Amino acid sequence: MAEALARVTDAGGPARANVADPAATLQKRRGGGFQVGYNPQAMLARVRPPGPDAPGKLLITAADVTTDRDDHGQLVPMLEQAAAVTGAPIPEALADGGYHSAANLAACEARGQVIVMPDPQAPRPDQPYHKDRFVYDPQTDTFTCPQGQALTFQGLDRRQAGGPPVRRYRASKLACDACPARAACTTAAAKGRSITSGPDEALLRRHRAFMTTDDAKTAYRRRKTLPEPAFGILKEQQAARRFLLRGLDHVRAEWSLLATASNLRTLAGLRQAAALTSSAAA
Repeated sequence: MAEALARVTDAGGPARANVADPAATLQKRRGGGFQVGYNPQAMLARVRPPGPDAPGKLLITAADVTTDRDDHGQLVPMLEQAAAVTGAPIPEALADGGYHSAANLAACEARGQVIVMPDPQAPRPDQPYHKDRFVYDPQTDTFTCPQGQALTFQGLDRRQAGGPPVRRYRASKLACDACPARAACTTAAAKGRSITSGPDEALLRRHRAFMTTDDAKTAYRRRKTLPEPAFGILKEQQAARRFLLRGLDHVRAEWSLLATASNLRTLAGLRQAAALTSSAAA
């Protein structure tokens, strides 16, 4: 208690300290709010036993625990761990939108790995004037809006803290004032519509376009049959609704044991299915 109080009252120290488990951090709850805990990660693959109609079994190929509240930094390490565990490359991976970032897309592209992962910032059908609807012309360095008006380069915008400057393009106020879609396109009263373009703009747009294809949609639908059932099994059948140990190293060991137990059950099921197939064939 005295140590935690000293850290909180120290100049530049944290605003709060956990006296029960100093390594634990505030994590977002699924239903809203926060709780003190850890961020468990898992990657799974579906393994099919012999037989044309045999259901697939879930095998955990990577497992880790972090104190990060954000998942962005976990995607590449989990992919690397899964490749090392299986001893085989992973040509295609499915991930939820919490892992989406330009850095992760670039890393997967550099590895020659297809990543099926929705972009939370992708345009919805009810957003006809999303920035992705604006077409870029590299010859003139301009964007053209859905109404045919040009947005010209205005300069670099350095307001994004911690990131590289982005290029800002803007349409003239005169053109926007005369546009019938102004109210649906922009809320700027004193200026015309503007958009920004960062160094990863082409990569982000290319991936968003890929996610609209039938192949990507079909692949992503498979994701709901992988991690969600596995986490449900861990919680309900292996009583893993909360960690029993404290400290990051101990929690990682506990999570690893849970994953190992889950895989042993999977392998036992595969062996039993193989035995039944052999008996039927005999």
